[in-house]
Amino acid sequence: MNETNCEQTVAVSRLQTTNYDKPTAIEDFFFTKEDEQLLVEDIVYGREPFPYAAKNGILLWGSFGTGKTTMAKALPILIERHKHGSEDDTVFHCEIIKCDGTERGDILMKRIDKILSVSPIYNASMLHYLIFDEVDNLTPQTQRTLKSVMNLQRVIFVLTTNYVHRIDKGVVDRCHAVEMTGASEAAFRKFAQRVSCDYGVTLDDEAVGRLIAKSDGSMRGFISGITRMARLAQRAA
Repeated sequence: MNETNCEQTVAVSRLQTTNYDKPTAIEDFFFTKEDEQLLVEDIVYGREPFPYAAKNGILLWGSFGTGKTTMAKALPILIERHKHGSEDDTVFHCEIIKCDGTERGDILMKRIDKILSVSPIYNASMLHYLIFDEVDNLTPQTQRTLKSVMNLQRVIFVLTTNYVHRIDKGVVDRCHAVEMTGASEAAFRKFAQRVSCDYGVTLDDEAVGRLIAKSDGSMRGFISGITRMARLAQRAA
C-alpha cells in the first residue's frame, strides 16, 4: 500500500469518524449518483436554497442496508450545524415517525398538528423536522394526507423507502429524491483502504473484491465484513 495515500486517507477519516456504523458527516455516506451526492451536500452546507419552490422534503430511496435511515436521522443535525451555524449537535425538534401502515390519515394529521402546535422550536433554523421512516408502508389515502401536510413550509420532511414506486407522486414531487441503491466498486475499495489505514493493516485485494460482491450493494454488510477482515489481519500481524 502506498504510504502517502494511506497517510492522506487516515487524515481524512479521523477528521470524520472511525466509528463506521455511526457516520457524522455527509462525506461518510455512499451515494449511487454523484450529482445527488452534490445536491445533498449543497443542502447541508447552505449552497442550495431549501426549503424552496414548494420543495421541503428529502426522499431517500433504494435497497436495504444502504444507509437511508441513518442518513435521515443525521440530516437535521448536519443542516442545523452547517447551514444555520448551530454549535449544538442536538436538534431539539426532530420527530421520527415509524410508518407501519396502520395509521389512518386523520390520526396522522392530528399527530402532526399536535407536534407543530405544542412543541416549541429551539432549532437555529426555526424549522421543525419530521422523519417518516419506510413511508411506503402508509396507505395511499394516508399518503395523500401527508401530501397536503407537506404544503407547510415551516417543516422539513425527510422520508425513507425501499420502494419508491409505492410513493404518491404528489409526495415525491414535493421532495428532492436521492437514490441510495449501493455504492460503486471504486467507492467500496476506497472505503476499504480507509479501514485498512485506520487499523494499520494491508488487506488482500481479492478478498476485498469477494466481500464487495457478497455485500451486493449493502453498506451494512460491507462495513461489518471489512472491519472484521481488518481486525483479523491486525490479530494475525
